[in-house]
Amino acid sequence: MLGLEWDDPDDVPRFAQLGPVLTQTRRTVTRTVQWQEAGLTVGQAVRPTTVGLGTPASRGLAYQDVLVPAPHGPMPAWLVPAGPDGGVDTDWVIVTHGYRGLRQDALRVLPTFARLGLSSLTITYRNAHGAPRTPQGVYRLSAEEWEDLEAAVQFAQAHGARQIVLMGFSMGGGITLAFLRYSALASRITAAVLDSPPLEWRSLIRHFARRYYVRPFARLVEYLTVLKSGQDFDAIDHHSVMDQFQTPMLLFHGSADRTVPVAHVERFAHARPDIVEYHRVEGAEHIRIWNMNPEWYEATLARFLRRVLAGETSGT
Repeated sequence: MLGLEWDDPDDVPRFAQLGPVLTQTRRTVTRTVQWQEAGLTVGQAVRPTTVGLGTPASRGLAYQDVLVPAPHGPMPAWLVPAGPDGGVDTDWVIVTHGYRGLRQDALRVLPTFARLGLSSLTITYRNAHGAPRTPQGVYRLSAEEWEDLEAAVQFAQAHGARQIVLMGFSMGGGITLAFLRYSALASRITAAVLDSPPLEWRSLIRHFARRYYVRPFARLVEYLTVLKSGQDFDAIDHHSVMDQFQTPMLLFHGSADRTVPVAHVERFAHARPDIVEYHRVEGAEHIRIWNMNPEWYEATLARFLRRVLAGETSGT
């Protein structure tokens, strides 16, 4: 997500969401403004940002700040109710952000859920900004974070959720897969949406070692990660259990993703066409697929959700 930040005359931070590139020269780039919290004037000093600011209210959505009970303490979350008169006894989507991400990652998709009459719950899992911390205070790359997603599913069920869809960005997609792999509640999930997910981390460590020209140190990085956090890399090797997943999935990935190479996810997509609707987006970088064509992304997401929530299993 690419946007602009600035401070209004009262020093209140404001945000505008930018769309895809329309034209480009050696000195300028022209983009559409998808939405903005306040008016922009010619000459206004702004700061580019890839992390959206604001809350669902900035997208015109009524929402509630809620706390979701979880193993390490209450998790801050946004609840956007979509039922009649603000009720939540509807179908739900639970959104999980990525590594060092924020709930703001979800702002691009929350209006789509609302238009479909779905309630949405956007969570902040352990050790993320504003969330409870574990004693070690480090990420386990989905090996344990899936327990927080399970707590969110329990919260949704307790608040009248009928069908539940999970959506994860980047490591949030890995957390979603870990939940589907380990949780006793996995069978209660109607479908999953994955945007740029990592499926196995040893190969990603080697990828980054090659990218930064430190390939001989890849095994050392893996060893130090295990030493620091007790990381279980086998537990997050979702490639090794590709045949076990049964949940219908919508998978987005960019061909220019240098964080999670496209071949990494295509191994899964090509192995499981029976459950995976896969969309490779040429030129898109990591979790920047929406930015390439917001209208197409939202229409594809809406079409998939309508299909799976209606009980249809085949792709379109």
